[in-house]
Amino acid sequence: MQGKSVSIDLEKQLEKIIKGTRRYFWDKGPLSPQRDKYVIIERVLEFGSEDEVGIILNYYGTASIEEVVRESRELSPRTVNYFVLLLRLSRRETRCFSDVSPRIWQPY
Repeated sequence: MQGKSVSIDLEKQLEKIIKGTRRYFWDKGPLSPQRDKYVIIERVLEFGSEDEVGIILNYYGTASIEEVVRESRELSPRTVNYFVLLLRLSRRETRCFSDVSPRIWQPY
């Protein structure tokens, strides 16, 4: 029974992040925790507090967080580096550090 109350509590906390912090999702319409999982994780990892990151980590699980850290083009190098260290991933596995664009302007 307690496991069920924890998931209900997590759902409420996630809804509070989604609806209560429009500064993360100002450019999005109504969000669904399942349909919009990727963008929710991205924005909270990039802009969220430690408590908010903990909520999405508990709600979505480590595998989903790792997927976003590896595949996202929207996360800053600083954020990716932090979560690579936290989750013990390789920087080479991330799109941020492996998919670096060549320089547009070559130095003289």
